[in-house]
Amino acid sequence: MHKHAYDCKAELLGPLDEDAWFQICQQEWNIAHRGCGLSWSYLVKLFSSAIDRRVSMLPEHQRLRAIAIAADKGYETLEVRNEDDAINLANGCCIHGITLDCCPFGCGSL
Repeated sequence: MHKHAYDCKAELLGPLDEDAWFQICQQEWNIAHRGCGLSWSYLVKLFSSAIDRRVSMLPEHQRLRAIAIAADKGYETLEVRNEDDAINLANGCCIHGITLDCCPFGCGSL
């Protein structure tokens, strides 16, 4: 069954479907969790990057609410993620938040 053009426009102009967005956030969290190597820093980076991609496809007026919902699951802005990377590097850790030469992703390996 096809949606009428007016129905599609109403979805774009209306408020964010928070239940559907929460499910998307949960799916992205699960995907990030499976690929993070048990590193919280990397989990947040994977999850937040996925949310950034998803949010960029939303209508402008829905984005702030979508980010607020994602923040409840651990979303961090790109600026915060970049600050975390700088702090990790300054403290001898890789971008995954793990001590160099100990990272299972091979960071710092010779």
